Amino acid sequence: MAQIGDLVLKSGLYTEPGVVTQKKDDGSVVIDTEPMSINKFHRYSNTTGLTEKEKNRFNSILDEIYQKEDDVEKLNDIQKEIDVLKVDPLNKNIVQYLRNQQAVLIRQAKKLPRTYNWDEAQLKT
Repeated sequence: MAQIGDLVLKSGLYTEPGVVTQKKDDGSVVIDTEPMSINKFHRYSNTTGLTEKEKNRFNSILDEIYQKEDDVEKLNDIQKEIDVLKVDPLNKNIVQYLRNQQAVLIRQAKKLPRTYNWDEAQLKT
């Protein structure tokens, strides 16, 4: 089921990507193809699957982190956010998207976060 802010790559004969901006009672949705509308929800990555509230929180977290220039600092800050948010199971979707964004940044920077928390049972020693 589509949510406000979900990315639509193309629909029917419309080949421009867009974003769901409104859900109507008849089951149809309004899709806006304006790049700034897409950017509102998908500034860093495709956040389709998150609720509108989760998309906004994800973007606000990364807006603050991405003000820094150093990729290692960004990685460490994302890891700190993950460690704080994962305590509450309600944040599991945001945590997963932050992990995905962190993986993208790790590949780009070719660095790892300095510290991170991990489940002891999953450690391979």
